[in-house]
Formats: sequence, structure tokens, C-alpha cells
Amino acid sequence: MFKEQFAGLSPHFHCLALDHRGDGDRGRPPRGDRISRLAQDVREFILHRGLDEITLLGHSMGVSVMWGYWDLYGGDRLARMVIDDEPSVLTLKDTESAESAVEAGEIFPWSALIETCDSLVSPDPIGFTRMMIEDMLSDQLKPKVHEWILAENLKLPRAHAATLLFNHSLQDWRDLIPRIDLPTLIITGRKSVVPWRSQAWIHAVLPGSKLEIFEEKRGGHHFAFLEHPSGFNALVSEFMLEA
Repeated sequence: MFKEQFAGLSPHFHCLALDHRGDGDRGRPPRGDRISRLAQDVREFILHRGLDEITLLGHSMGVSVMWGYWDLYGGDRLARMVIDDEPSVLTLKDTESAESAVEAGEIFPWSALIETCDSLVSPDPIGFTRMMIEDMLSDQLKPKVHEWILAENLKLPRAHAATLLFNHSLQDWRDLIPRIDLPTLIITGRKSVVPWRSQAWIHAVLPGSKLEIFEEKRGGHHFAFLEHPSGFNALVSEFMLEA
């Protein structure tokens, strides 16, 4: 998914992308579809490769994995973070206020979460997955790119996807985010399925962070790194080179 970042950033930085368990062309382990397990996988990968002073970039659920890493290990081995379009909570309790829902960026109220997870293992999981992905993309991307993204997504078996989405949606990172003390860049899109105000809230509570909101005509959707790779890469590169 980050092929444009490898093309644009690899000449200047050492770039690595990790396929999480069950994703991409990795094997299909029978268990581990939890954010905490994925965060531990990232830790083991970092230690195995002997990496240090890392700029850790996560997109969507990948940000939740980063926050899970911070929860377990703090800033060990990390130098910077790039938060790319992820709410602090996807599913809230019914007792939360409307203001909290806006700040958190709630996407899946409880009933919607159950319906979504059930639909991922319905008689037509591919059709439902296609609908979800289409909501995240703009018409500026060619149809073949839409199909490629769908194909990559479907490499994760739908039952695993439903289990992981359920676990992911119930994570609440609002108490953790203000404790991050690394230089942090926050990226979102004005027309993303992730409400941009939720990213503004993260920026407001995370001391010293920077926020970039891509407008619609500049690829301001959920996959800004594919919609406007040159702008995305320039932003990340500038952030990484700051003193």
C-alpha cells in the first residue's frame, strides 16, 4: 500500500513496511487478531532488525497499533511518530456526550459495529468490503487502483478482519495520547471518513504536535498517501528532517 512512499522517500531514508499477521502475502496464523498482539509483533520486528531512532508511521488502524506500542514500551527505539487519519476511539459508550463523539471521531456506534462485523462474514463479504473501501476513496483514483486496494484488503480472511475490527474499535486511546512526548505529525483529509475534527482534538491535546489537513482537491481523503503521494511524501520528509 505504501509503494508511492517507497518510491518517493527511499532515496533519502531507510524505509521498511511491515505486513501484519494475516495481511499481505504473509501466512495465516489462527490467532492474534488483536491490537495488543500486533503491537508486540512490531516490537519483535524492531528488535530482530536492530532498529533504533525510528520514525514510526501508521495509517488508520496502524495508528492504533502504534498507540498500543507506546502503551507497552513508551518511546523505546522511537524518535518520531506520524499519525495518519485515525480516531482516538471508534466506538463509544451510549452515555458519552455528543461533544465527546466529535472529539473522539466515533465511526461505529455499537449497533453499526455489530452490523459491520457481521457483514464481513455475510454471504457477500466481498461486496460489503468493496462498499466500505469505496467510501474511503475518491473518484480521482483510477478504477484499477480501487480494484487493487480491494484485492490487497481481501488477502486478510474476512473472519479475521471482523475479529480484528471488533477489537480495534473498542480501544480507547484518549488517556494515552496526551502522554506521548515524541515529535508527532498528524495527517488527515478534509473529506476523509475519519472526521477531521477528531484529528484536531489529537493535535490540541498532544503537546508540540503538528497537524496537516489535506483539502479535497489535494487528495484529502482517507488514503491521502495514495491520493496525493507527492504532497504526502514532501510533508513527511520535511518533518523527518526537522532538528
